[in-house]
Amino acid sequence: MCQLLSRYQFKGSLAFFIPHHKLPVLIISRRSFRSSSETYFHLIETYGRDRALQQGKKLHAHLIINGLARLTHFASKLISFYAEAKQLSDARKLFDKIPDSNIRRWIVLIGAYSRRGFYQEALSVFHEMQKQGLGVNKFVIPSVLKCCGHVYDVQTGRILHSVILKHSIESDVYVISSLIDMQIKCGEVLKARRVFDRMVMKDLVALNAMLSGYVQHGFAKEGFALMDQMEKLGFKPNIITWNSLISGFAKGGDDAMVSKMFELMISNGVEPDVISWTSVISGLVQNFRNEAAFDTFKQMLGRGFLPTSATISTVLAACATVANVRRGREIHGYAVVIRVEDDI
Repeated sequence: MCQLLSRYQFKGSLAFFIPHHKLPVLIISRRSFRSSSETYFHLIETYGRDRALQQGKKLHAHLIINGLARLTHFASKLISFYAEAKQLSDARKLFDKIPDSNIRRWIVLIGAYSRRGFYQEALSVFHEMQKQGLGVNKFVIPSVLKCCGHVYDVQTGRILHSVILKHSIESDVYVISSLIDMQIKCGEVLKARRVFDRMVMKDLVALNAMLSGYVQHGFAKEGFALMDQMEKLGFKPNIITWNSLISGFAKGGDDAMVSKMFELMISNGVEPDVISWTSVISGLVQNFRNEAAFDTFKQMLGRGFLPTSATISTVLAACATVANVRRGREIHGYAVVIRVEDDI
C-alpha cells in the first residue's frame, strides 16, 4: 500500500483505501489530485481485471470532471474496462463518442469483446468497421480470427486469410498462429497444417496451436509426430505442448501413451501440473472408467496438487454416472473446503 500511495502527488485532497475483495481500492475525493496518465491507466486496468465496477465508475467520473475521459487513449482504456465488467452498453456508448476515423477505437472494442467471450458482438463491430471502409491490420486480425473460430464463421475467416496474403502479414507469427487456431476450430485441419508448413519462422505458439488442433480432432499420434519433428529442429516443448498430448491420448483411452507422455515430459525437465492430472481424469471419465478416474484423483491429491474447479467438476461427473451419491457428497464437501464450489 505504501508503494502505491507513493505514486500519487496530492494537492490538498484526502485519498484513502478500503478493502475490496482483498485488494486496495482508491476512493477519490472531490478535491482532485495530480497523477500521471500511467497511474490512471494502472487503476483502470486493475478495476477491469477485478471487476470492480463501482470503483471504476467513480474513476470514470473523476476523469470526466478533469476533461480526460474524452481523450482517445483514456476512452480506449475505459472501453476495455466496461467490456471486462460485462457492461457492453457502457462500452459501446464510449466507443460511439470517439471519431469514426480513429482506427484505435475499433481495435479496442473488438479486442475487449473477444477477450470476454462476446464473439458475435465483436464480429458485428468488425463488419461495421468494414462498412466504414476502414482497413484491417495485424492488431485487429487475431481478435477477429479468434471470434470466427468460436462461432464457426468460416467465411469471414477465409476473407481474413486473403487479407493476410494480400498485405503480406503472413510473416507475423501471432497472426498466423491465430489463423491456424481458427481453421482448426472450424474443422479445417489440413488447411491449418498447410499454413503451418509454409511458415518461414515457426515458433512454439504456432506449434502448440497446430498440435492442439490434431488432438481436438482425435489425431493425437499425428500431434506427437509433429512434436518429435519440431524437437529435431531445436524446439523444446513446454507444459502446454505436453498437456495437449496427454489430453489427446487420455481421451483416446491410450493409457500406455499417457504414461509415456508423463515420463517424457519429466525427463525433459517439465513437471506435470494440475491440468496434466485433470486431463487424465477427464479422459478416463469420457471412456466410462470411473473407478480409475477416482484412483487418479487420489494419486493427484497424494502428490500435493490442489484440484481446480475443472478437476472437481470432472470427478463429480463420474459420480453422477455411477450414481455414487456418498462419494459425490464427499468431493463436493472438499470443493467447499478449498473454496471452488462457486465455479463448479
